[in-house]
Amino acid sequence: MIYLDSHSATRPCQAALERMGPYQQEHWGAGFAPHRMGQELIAALDARYRMLYDLIGAQEECDRFVFTSSGAEAINQVFWSVFLHKARTEGKCHFIISQIEDAPTMQCAKRLEDLGCIVKIAPVDAQGRIDVQKLAELINPRTALISITMAHGLTGVIQPYEEIADLAQKRGVLLHLEATYAIGKLPFDGWLGDYLTFSGDRMHSVKGSGALFAKEKSPLTALIVGGNEQNGLRGGQFDIPSFMALSAAAQQLLLYLDVMNLEVARLRDLLESRVQGTPLYQDVLRLPNTACISFAKVHQEALLYVLNRKGVLATIGGGYCGHLGRVTGDECTVSFSLSRMTTEEEVLRAASLINEAVEMLRRVSEGM
Repeated sequence: MIYLDSHSATRPCQAALERMGPYQQEHWGAGFAPHRMGQELIAALDARYRMLYDLIGAQEECDRFVFTSSGAEAINQVFWSVFLHKARTEGKCHFIISQIEDAPTMQCAKRLEDLGCIVKIAPVDAQGRIDVQKLAELINPRTALISITMAHGLTGVIQPYEEIADLAQKRGVLLHLEATYAIGKLPFDGWLGDYLTFSGDRMHSVKGSGALFAKEKSPLTALIVGGNEQNGLRGGQFDIPSFMALSAAAQQLLLYLDVMNLEVARLRDLLESRVQGTPLYQDVLRLPNTACISFAKVHQEALLYVLNRKGVLATIGGGYCGHLGRVTGDECTVSFSLSRMTTEEEVLRAASLINEAVEMLRRVSEGM
């Protein structure tokens, strides 16, 4: 199979699997235990935290880190924290998200509405970018949080998060950046906003890993309470093997950042040049690994079905991600996302198979 759906999940890298192995087989103790088997884990954990701070340019002195079981858990903790500290105590019950957010953010927003909060949705423009001016018009004195994705997983369009961060700061509103699709693709020299979250299984770590960063003065409350809170911010047993995998994956992302932005971008462009379709969003800043391509007179679901039979795995969203048609406005578009493990041979073979599928479906369509 040729896997071109790296924004749904990525293959765990060898470094992540190797680093987590000893903590499943040998060092399997509990880090909170007072005996040697528990305490020996503390030094190992401290050394690995630094890799995650380095990944986004965070500062250990003022930025707080919480290891989570997923990106979805991290997002939930952000919304819950802001709800408890702002909506319940200060009456700031107004939240803003964008129309292109993934399911966890949308579902958190719906839960807040059920709890009596008001949620407004900022639209995107014709280029798939959040409309900053219209977002600004939604802010009012009771706005507690703006939550946006840094880059869209299906279109690859990089959002104007720097402008939105500047806007949020000037208006005194907390900002949450969801960085799952941006991590390892955009350079981070420090991070903007008050909260940043990402999922490990989209960055070549294992499933069951994610992260939340919060600025020192940003409200943060434990989402899970289990008598063993991690820095007072997450309860339950700390999953050391998964954390080790996440730290190794973070280290690899930094090492391969140039590969992603040069070689993977070249392969993305090669795919776009070889297929019989119209690449979208080429005139805006976008992720180096994502191609969003429209195939005239071919329905996206039919194309996905045929490609799946041919061994080319792509996506139109749904499930965790929103549906691609909601952003592009048509039903002829398919999203392809490469990884640093994608080869040129795979891209050329995929382009050939995509063209075969498109030609076959167009012939069928013309005959109906």
